[in-house]
Amino acid sequence: MRPRPVLLSTLTLVCAVSPTAHAFQFTGPDSVDKLDLANPITVSWRATGGSLNEPEARSLELWFRALIGDSGDQAGWQLAANLSISSPTSYEWDPSSIVEGIQDNDLTLSPEAVHTFEARLLDGHGTKLATVQSDKYAVEGFDFIESSDGGEGTRDAVYMALVGAAAGVVLGVL
Repeated sequence: MRPRPVLLSTLTLVCAVSPTAHAFQFTGPDSVDKLDLANPITVSWRATGGSLNEPEARSLELWFRALIGDSGDQAGWQLAANLSISSPTSYEWDPSSIVEGIQDNDLTLSPEAVHTFEARLLDGHGTKLATVQSDKYAVEGFDFIESSDGGEGTRDAVYMALVGAAAGVVLGVL
């Protein structure tokens, strides 16, 4: 019966010495809802779920990444640094400074669900260990967000009109 207490002591020691493993995933906001850039947005996460297991992570940087216009270019803004991974597990973001920068630079944002939050997991020395992307979000709230009526919707309507006209010409010839 002597090995049993030794085994428990060894297991207890291993658990006490091992760093906490962080499996990270974003939990909010809900990606079904558009991000209203005219109001504060709560970004939340869970450090005990998700597919990324990074045992050395001690803090995170939070970023917002946006698709600029229809060019396919992406811009990123750091929202916060040195956030705790496990407590608290949310950050209240006021997008006003980013909105001001977008307006000052005459940029436009895509209205499609292509924008993300990004967590950069850092070790105790501030070295980046991993990057985790959130679900994709659509945005609303300002006129610098391109209208969904232009661009792709207009191209589709023009294409359908051309196909219809071509079909009319073909049918008229027959």
